[in-house]
Amino acid sequence: MSANTQQLYEQTLVIRSQIGDELAFQELLTLYGPHLLRFTRKMMPTSPHLAEDVTQEIWLAIYKGLPSLLDTSKFRPWAFRIARDRIYREYRRRKITVGSLEESHVEELPETGGASAVVDVEELHRGLDAISTEHREVLMLCFFEELSYEEIASVTGSTLGTVRSRIHYAKRALKIALERKIL
Repeated sequence: MSANTQQLYEQTLVIRSQIGDELAFQELLTLYGPHLLRFTRKMMPTSPHLAEDVTQEIWLAIYKGLPSLLDTSKFRPWAFRIARDRIYREYRRRKITVGSLEESHVEELPETGGASAVVDVEELHRGLDAISTEHREVLMLCFFEELSYEEIASVTGSTLGTVRSRIHYAKRALKIALERKIL
C-alpha cells in the first residue's frame, strides 16, 4: 500500500470510528496497538509488567477522545500524545522521577576511526534503556515510529528546535551508552 493510500485508509478508519463503527476501531487497534505497546514498554523499562495495563488505559482514552479529534490526518501523533500523557501520569502516580534533560552534561566521546561498530538489536534496546526518558522518547518516536519532527513536537508539546536538539543529544547519549558496552 502506498503512503497516500495508507493515510487515506487510516483517515477513513478514524472517521468511521468517530461515528461508532466498532470494526473500524478494532482495525485501528490492530494497526497501531503493537506500536503503542512497544512505545509504552520502552518508556517504562523499569515497570514492564505495567506496560500492558497502561496501554489498555491509552486505548480507552483514545476511544473516548476520538470524537473530539478534528483533523483525522493527525491520528498517529494524537494517539502518541495520549500515550505519552498516560505514561507520565503513571510516573507521577508511582513517584518515578524522570531524568532531567541536561544536554550540557552529555560527555564527549573520543574520536574513533571512521568505521562504526555493528550493534545487535538487543544491545540497541539495552542502550535505549540506559539513556534518559526524554532521549529515549524522541528516538523511539523518530526512528521506531517514523514520526516527523513536527509530529514529535506535537506529541511532546515541544518546539521544533527543542525536538531537533533532543534528537541530536539523544543520538549522542545512545552512542555513549553503546560505546561503553562495546569497548
